[in-house]
Amino acid sequence: MSTLRSLYLRWCCQVQDFGLQHLYGMRSLRLLSLAGCPLLTTTGLSGLIQLQDLEELELTNCPGATAELFKYYSQHLPRCMVIE
Repeated sequence: MSTLRSLYLRWCCQVQDFGLQHLYGMRSLRLLSLAGCPLLTTTGLSGLIQLQDLEELELTNCPGATAELFKYYSQHLPRCMVIE
């Protein structure tokens, strides 16, 4: 999966912060959708800044996605379009 460019996990009730840690090393990932994943926290989502080549991140209806997190992303992932 080292060449995976897009990953859609939207509305997946099984995804938790621990699972996100496995994504941090996926450097080829350009698009990630975690919309509607209710178990993700701000802490887990903040680790996504390790994906420096990410171009699009969808977090709509994701309770862990806060205004502070979006500001954090704008500072650390400036080339990524974050969809709230």
